Amino acid sequence: MSRAPRFLLSLVGLLLTLLIVPIAAQAAATLKSGVQSSGVLVLDKPDVRLGDLFDGLPTDIAARPVRGLGVPESGTVLDAERLEAIARENGLSWRPASPTLSIRIDRPVEQIGEEMVLQTVTQALAVQGHPTGEIRLDTPPAPFTVGRGQARQGLRVSDLSFDPKLSRFTAQIGPAAGGETRRVAGRVIAMADVPVMTRAVGTGEVIQAGDVSIQRLRADQAGRSYVVDPDRIIGKTARRTLLAGQPVRPGDLNATMMVQKNAPITVNVVSGSMALAMQGKALDDGALGDMVRVLNIRSNKVLSGIVSAPSTVTVQATVVTVAPTASGARTN
Repeated sequence: MSRAPRFLLSLVGLLLTLLIVPIAAQAAATLKSGVQSSGVLVLDKPDVRLGDLFDGLPTDIAARPVRGLGVPESGTVLDAERLEAIARENGLSWRPASPTLSIRIDRPVEQIGEEMVLQTVTQALAVQGHPTGEIRLDTPPAPFTVGRGQARQGLRVSDLSFDPKLSRFTAQIGPAAGGETRRVAGRVIAMADVPVMTRAVGTGEVIQAGDVSIQRLRADQAGRSYVVDPDRIIGKTARRTLLAGQPVRPGDLNATMMVQKNAPITVNVVSGSMALAMQGKALDDGALGDMVRVLNIRSNKVLSGIVSAPSTVTVQATVVTVAPTASGARTN
């Protein structure tokens, strides 16, 4: 064979090789059906991978980042021309079905609102040893927008300062996951735990332990106006109707009469370690701890003692005071 035909055969082989290799290297691809039907690519990671846009790719190619996009922002649009260029640059056999095709990148977001701001400031004040209570912001900040899953990381506080005389604070606050910070300012209102009624208690009713629960109120109001010790409420009698959920003022209460005038009672006479119980009659009304007069029915003598329990008066024998009865009996 002559040299010319041999050269032509080599040239044809080389051309065939150049044509066949690119064709073999191209991977068949289809646009993801969900992306094509909605026109939206929901992206929850920084970059775009070929597998986010196309189906039918080998695993290694699907995991390949799309060159030239970097970290696209939410709202970025990939039109038909750009999509075809992406496919071509990555050796994919794909062409848009329509020149009007476009895909919008949408990044799902979460928001952190005022409630988390208040919680974060309260915790930061406590960590630095400042008083805590109800936080009142001068101007509530707009919600912080963060990526999916970042809201659970919460917020971080920096440059916190507190003025104890004015109970005011200032701070910089922003997402713990990173991003812009904003200045917040406000004041701390001291709070106190105050007993309130769990139900409506009528006039003359004795208040039981189950009738009382604890509610947080401003300390400046609670200390001046309301009873703050539940033990000063339980066992007392309502002077007026007490409403459910309402705190109680001292004037709303009467001491509960455990001994009623002219009612039969038990008189416990105590002397050292010895005690003697006898029947008697109350000559006065008395609440727990009150000094009242009682009549010893057996001896017809009047004694003075302390109301120690319902229908019970305790008399100390060493300080027994006996007064003449109406019949003129003498004092021993």
